[in-house]
Amino acid sequence: MNRKTTLIIGVSLLIIAICFIGYAVNHPEAAFPWSNRVTFMLYGIYIWLIFKFLLDIPILQKIGKIPLKGSLLRAAIYFSLAVICFIIEISREKVDIYTIIKGFAVICGMDLGIEYFSVWMKQKKRMR
Repeated sequence: MNRKTTLIIGVSLLIIAICFIGYAVNHPEAAFPWSNRVTFMLYGIYIWLIFKFLLDIPILQKIGKIPLKGSLLRAAIYFSLAVICFIIEISREKVDIYTIIKGFAVICGMDLGIEYFSVWMKQKKRMR
């Protein structure tokens, strides 16, 4: 994706978030059909998407993305981070602001794990 496309997606995600917050503040009686835990985890994932499209992709493209060294160990660490954060959140009884942070950590771990794993696979194919 080029920088302009990612910025358009990121700004549209940000505008949707602002409109959603404005609606939610004015209509406290409205609710999702699932629990607050799922809602807060989705908020964390949405924050990660805004971060990815507004900051990560455009800035890395502008400065010239530093080539990653694919590492199966790093991919496993990030995947395990995501799984551990998910299990910790599911096992807790209390739902609070930290649920959003755990949702952010889960999607961050999955994203980085997939990125490192795919680079590792590409490097293995080149070596053959």
